[in-house]
Amino acid sequence: MKRSLRNLFLPALLATAASASFAATVRVGVFTLFHPRKLALAAAPDRALVIEGEKVQLVLEDGRVAVCHAAGRLIECRAGERVLRAAVIRAAGRGQGDEDFTLSVPGKIARNYHGKLEILRDGAELVPIVAMDLETAVASAVAAESPPGAPLEALKAQAVVTRSFYVSARNRHPLFDFCDTTHCQFLRQVPDAQSPAAQATHETRGLVLLYRGKVLTALYSASCGGRTRTLREAGFSPAGYPYFSVRCEPCLHSAHKWTAKLSAEDAAPVLAHPGSEPARLQVNRKLGRQAIPGNNYSVKVEGSTVILRGRGAGHGVGLCQMGAASLAGSGWDFSRILAHYFPGTTLASQPGRSGRP
Repeated sequence: MKRSLRNLFLPALLATAASASFAATVRVGVFTLFHPRKLALAAAPDRALVIEGEKVQLVLEDGRVAVCHAAGRLIECRAGERVLRAAVIRAAGRGQGDEDFTLSVPGKIARNYHGKLEILRDGAELVPIVAMDLETAVASAVAAESPPGAPLEALKAQAVVTRSFYVSARNRHPLFDFCDTTHCQFLRQVPDAQSPAAQATHETRGLVLLYRGKVLTALYSASCGGRTRTLREAGFSPAGYPYFSVRCEPCLHSAHKWTAKLSAEDAAPVLAHPGSEPARLQVNRKLGRQAIPGNNYSVKVEGSTVILRGRGAGHGVGLCQMGAASLAGSGWDFSRILAHYFPGTTLASQPGRSGRP
């Protein structure tokens, strides 16, 4: 989120609202954009990682690396001379506890995680899933999603919104709760414990947004352009929380201005439904994700050319990250920021978690 749901916005999601019950772990499918056929796995320095599959174990420590790939109907993991084959591969610390480890798609990407790993098959591809503590996931998403240099109070508002989304919108994929892309929430690796993202998560630990007693599936975008949008304005029927239109002074005066020139054929979806997120995404899937940066725009037709002049970026629903950063910089605390962008909601602490309601 700098984009959570800036690039995908599903009506079914908006009808999802969890009760106040607390689930401590989220299952995140990682490297989903890479469709990996091979994965490499290693324990963090001075740590041990136990890989299991069908009563066979491999222990990774002292720099040992296991490389896994599809083999027949199974997954094969090899570490030196040791080989493990199983339909499902699981990795955790000794005693099945959460552990620090590095997972990579060789030659493409490597990230550090803290939690437990499960590797499944999807045809010839491998599906790595990291089960991690909710607060670890929140800190990781806040670090990945927030604009650089955002003040702490803006990060704290982001942490509450991120946590609310994770609590209320589970089971978005058949094999795991969430992916690590902007379809759910962008997630990289765990940030340093001293980082602003980790601090913001710690200082809001357990806090979520409630609407009529239920945890809100909270949305956010990079820059609303001066006014956030209702669900109906974004092209959806209201369901659950209606998302009110809120004036955003920082974006009104400082949001990035842009111009897009499209053919009448390419612009047909937004001509039929101006300001609609599904229409914008339809155009962007064809022309590129930045063809139409956001939903705050005017339309002008000049012959066979359609000119969109807009301000801001993203769907414009819920928390405006640019606006939140500016308001925090002017002295607003996170609770006031949330009350501004989510009218009618309340802050509450999840059972078993400390936090300041």
